[in-house]
Amino acid sequence: MDEALSELVDEYRIRRLILTWLDGIDTRDPEKIRAAWAEEMETEFIGFPDMGDGPIRPGRHRTADRADGLIRMIGQFSMTQHVSTNHLVTVDGDRATASAYVLATHHMAVEAREPWSVIGARYDIEAARIAGDWRLTRLKWTRLWTSGNDALWAEAGKRLAAEAAR
Repeated sequence: MDEALSELVDEYRIRRLILTWLDGIDTRDPEKIRAAWAEEMETEFIGFPDMGDGPIRPGRHRTADRADGLIRMIGQFSMTQHVSTNHLVTVDGDRATASAYVLATHHMAVEAREPWSVIGARYDIEAARIAGDWRLTRLKWTRLWTSGNDALWAEAGKRLAAEAAR
């Protein structure tokens, strides 16, 4: 395969990892999340809604642990939909960087309050070819704007804490 075609295939595979990961969030499938990420991942969150002591924390994590925590957190919402666009991928050998814009819609049935939280965010991502396969290795999540009920995130945090206490 010539170099230009190889680079296009690599870019496609990295875009596919981003979409697989987000589909795993919306379908509550931790295996899809694990399939997209390396065994260890690094995360940074700028402007993430306050959840109290929820599972969204910056730093290095085992992906298996992070996937399970993410599914527990997202599971507090009755529905989510993450729409990912404007993927820009740059491949440099066995390493790559990517960015994407995400429109993330979250619904939670709550009494007498707005049930929707919508977040516009930018994802800055790093990936690496590991044992011949691309995997995501780092996520910088930056909130750009929000609409709806941001208090749903604190409610999700309370529900998670109540689950953990059982």
